[in-house]
Amino acid sequence: MRAHLNCVENLPVYAPTVVALMATGVQGPVIDRLAVTMLAARIEQTLAHIALPPTNAAISLRFALFSIQVTCMIHMGTIVTTASLR
Repeated sequence: MRAHLNCVENLPVYAPTVVALMATGVQGPVIDRLAVTMLAARIEQTLAHIALPPTNAAISLRFALFSIQVTCMIHMGTIVTTASLR
């Protein structure tokens, strides 16, 4: 149950970012790499939740993967904000 809840924790931030990217027409290799990196980190974090016991090392790994996702979303948000101000 908890792993399932973790799968949707970024959706309220990621979905508007994607909508804003589509609305502004921003695209390119940087956005593509950020999206793929975020997806990979999300999948790895979910697998870590499911497969690893709740040890300090596992928690650190999950937090690192979550941090990668947040960093990608912040960078995508910065790109779309900068593009919309032009």
